[in-house]
Amino acid sequence: MSRPSPQTERLLDLFDLLASRPTDGFTLAEIARAAGVSKATVHPMIVALARRGWLLRHPELRTYRLGPALIAAGRAAAQGGTAIDAARPFVRDLAAATGIPCVALVAGGIPGEDDDLLVGEIGLPYAPVGDTAPGGVRHGAYWLRLGDRIQPRPPLGAVCVAWADDAAAEAWLARLGPDRPADALARLAPGLAGIRSRGWAVEIEDHLYERLSSLVADLDGEERAGAAARTGAAAASATATTSATATTSATATAPATTHTPSHTAALRRLMADVGRAFDLADTLPATVDPDAQYRPTSINAPVFDAGGSVAVVLCLIIGRSGREGRDGREGRGNGTTGRLSGARVIELGEQVRAAADAVTAATHGRRRDG
Repeated sequence: MSRPSPQTERLLDLFDLLASRPTDGFTLAEIARAAGVSKATVHPMIVALARRGWLLRHPELRTYRLGPALIAAGRAAAQGGTAIDAARPFVRDLAAATGIPCVALVAGGIPGEDDDLLVGEIGLPYAPVGDTAPGGVRHGAYWLRLGDRIQPRPPLGAVCVAWADDAAAEAWLARLGPDRPADALARLAPGLAGIRSRGWAVEIEDHLYERLSSLVADLDGEERAGAAARTGAAAASATATTSATATTSATATAPATTHTPSHTAALRRLMADVGRAFDLADTLPATVDPDAQYRPTSINAPVFDAGGSVAVVLCLIIGRSGREGRDGREGRGNGTTGRLSGARVIELGEQVRAAADAVTAATHGRRRDG
């Protein structure tokens, strides 16, 4: 892995900053503050970029914004003739057809970081409103923007390794770090086989949320029972008038401490269940039952290059915001009500695969069957 260059990182951060407020611009002081350096440090870079037309300086406000030279560079990048260029209209069409945000992720686009993915295109089924970042889409608690780098942590990225050898799968699983089960590859083997068979992947939220909710409810019930016991003990102590009965009443408050072992036992059950609840295989189903209910986080399919390697991944981003699409269909909009029927998951998967296959054909790629 190459060593980072602070000066290069500062330059890239500058462009990200200016892109976040394209019409207003930033003063030199604001840019320096955002970069965490002095104005004297950042000033030569700003002047050089302005001279090349990469930045524009407002003559009165003395603010800087992105310049016209970047437009030419962007047009050149968009005409590269790669799979991502062919994928762009399909990404937009998928978003419009499904009512779900769609992104195209470029595989192997970072030197020395072949397992990482880059956001190459974003399609939105709705006009950005509110706090939507320019050119971006919310995925869970994060914004995805064009050019963002994603480090796929299993199960994310399964479609990139489903057709690869065990060594590639092991490298992908290594991203789990200490959370990786010893038999992770064996657990995921059926799920990877399912991806090859279907031609698309669905990544499912594990059942941890439901199990934790159930256990928290148990804890709440036990806490209420303990509170009731303490209330009863307090009432009993209030009727005591002698030191002897006061001593007895002090003993009567024991339920506050006798509740503790029960509370602790529940916490122990909680921790034990957390350890059991996360089953990697649950997040990458081998089959999709049309009659079952699922909580998918994404549905994606690969675009293959001429050598049969994954070049681009088309991915529907399915959140849990609860906001439905304008036509009221299940799971439409930027987020779903949390669950989708298996039939709907299959429908979406086939749509994504058809689009990915079309891009593969358009770029003369070689699709690999299961």
